[in-house]
Amino acid sequence: MRSDSFATGHRTGSAVRCLVGLSLAVSSLSACGKTHDATPRDVALQFYVTLEVAGVRSLPESRALPALEPYLTADLARVLAAPTAPDVDAGNVFSGLYEGHTSYVVHEAKQDGDTARVQLDFTNVDLKPAVQWTDTLVLVRQAPAWRVHDLRYGANWDFGYRGSLRAVLACLTGPDAANCRGGTSATPPAPATSTR
Repeated sequence: MRSDSFATGHRTGSAVRCLVGLSLAVSSLSACGKTHDATPRDVALQFYVTLEVAGVRSLPESRALPALEPYLTADLARVLAAPTAPDVDAGNVFSGLYEGHTSYVVHEAKQDGDTARVQLDFTNVDLKPAVQWTDTLVLVRQAPAWRVHDLRYGANWDFGYRGSLRAVLACLTGPDAANCRGGTSATPPAPATSTR
């Protein structure tokens, strides 16, 4: 079973981790923009590398959406483009922890017809002790390519995100967005203190 591990370096400030992440990103993105030939796992990997390269740490700004759109279903792209209340701080919606991740491992996809699920093992070492969790990216085949359709949050703690990315986005872009925190409450989550 093939998996790739990436240290994002966006929280630690470590130049070495950042350079390693960038060199891995460059080698992994040789097929960037050519998602029609990519496996679901390749699309998942390219999507997360693109999030890092584009500097997306929360809901993507309009300038970052064009870089993400080749990986997204059209309806997910529309939801991500929907406006939210200006005072909403969504945190990192592309992983199950509000504070986001410092590294991740992308595993092989499990396919069932035109749907694929890719397990992602995330770690945040900036929190002490370090926190680990697993989320699942859901992709669908939309001829001729695989596209990101949803993210199922797998963390089991009382804070952070639960359910799915689509549910969180529905809350954040809905009429009660100012009272929505990760789709579950109005109180910002406390920093993580335990591992899964």
